[in-house]
Amino acid sequence: MNEETEPIPKTWRATVASILREGKTGTVFIRQRARRDWAHLTSCPFDVTLREVLAEALDVDSLVGKKYEMNEPGETYGFIFHYGRQTIYAKVNLAIHDKVVIVYSAHRPLQGEELI
Repeated sequence: MNEETEPIPKTWRATVASILREGKTGTVFIRQRARRDWAHLTSCPFDVTLREVLAEALDVDSLVGKKYEMNEPGETYGFIFHYGRQTIYAKVNLAIHDKVVIVYSAHRPLQGEELI
């Protein structure tokens, strides 16, 4: 873990994972770029699969990430996880009173396995 990364709080991880798994209309927004990158990386164009993979990654207690400020209000973390033989970088925002999730990124890490 480099000095910019930190353990992602369990309450944040659990809330985001729950929202992703429920997938209710108007609660999960996946940016077009994240959708395209995910489909290209995994040959799986389905949002439900991306939501479940992210939720499973967030279940890992040892997950670390880097906190980001985005244009939308909320608490955003970028993190790296493994899915099968793939290494994936994701950036996710828990927004609007912990009721909405925005997925900004789901692609191969651009800087190796370091969050810079």
